[in-house]
Amino acid sequence: MIAKNILLGATRFTAKSFKSCSQFCFELPADYEFLSSKGFASFSDYWDLSHDFVDEVNYRRGGWSGVTKLCMKDGGSQRNYYVKRQVNQFRYSLGKPLGALTFEYEVAAIKRNIALNLPAIDIAAWGVKKAANSAMGLLVTRQLDWLTLDELIAKKPAWSSMEVLLQRLGQQLLGMHNHGIQHGALYPKHIFINQLNGDIKLIDFERARKKHSAGKAILSDLGQLLKHLQSVPSSAVDILLNPYQLEHGKQIAKLEGSLEKRRSR
Repeated sequence: MIAKNILLGATRFTAKSFKSCSQFCFELPADYEFLSSKGFASFSDYWDLSHDFVDEVNYRRGGWSGVTKLCMKDGGSQRNYYVKRQVNQFRYSLGKPLGALTFEYEVAAIKRNIALNLPAIDIAAWGVKKAANSAMGLLVTRQLDWLTLDELIAKKPAWSSMEVLLQRLGQQLLGMHNHGIQHGALYPKHIFINQLNGDIKLIDFERARKKHSAGKAILSDLGQLLKHLQSVPSSAVDILLNPYQLEHGKQIAKLEGSLEKRRSR
């Protein structure tokens, strides 16, 4: 039996859904069954976790956010989750002059990518709780066992053997950009790659935006990414960018020109 204060399965969601509500939701029955069996069935179960953060707490925008790793036995193996907690970190816009939690935008952006079959982290659960002087956001995601692009680069692989993976990576990013979606933090450490089939998942969607054109999303995201690929051979970068050439050759030429200037300095 599902507790009354828990929603199971996603209803139609946008950032506006949080305007005047407090709720907690599991995305999939499997996560609900496992996590609730371990005593993690409500917003407070996660919020009251000790502050053993995996990185330094992020203090900005008038509030804070931090991520805790949650590890639990599952028979003879282990399941790991990451719990992101956020308080009073708001993003302001013309549509929301009073601000909304960046968490709200992040969850909405992840769910948008998932609905479009685009790369995104899997959400186990999310929730929001608002009081008179505070707004708290909670995001629980499953740990990814894939390596990040950053980790792959650090291994100094034989790039000639990575051609299929790089081509597949470019195809998936292109699919996202052709929907006008700008990730906003497209760094190698946020791109997880399945080395068996080249599938990717993206994390950190706080800065994601819906743009009016694919070109604007491409210039912003790939501009960020290419700055962090300067240790990667240009031949490997060309393979990653190849899927863009047919539809967005002008944008790619502009980005490659900027990259070449930086390399020649």
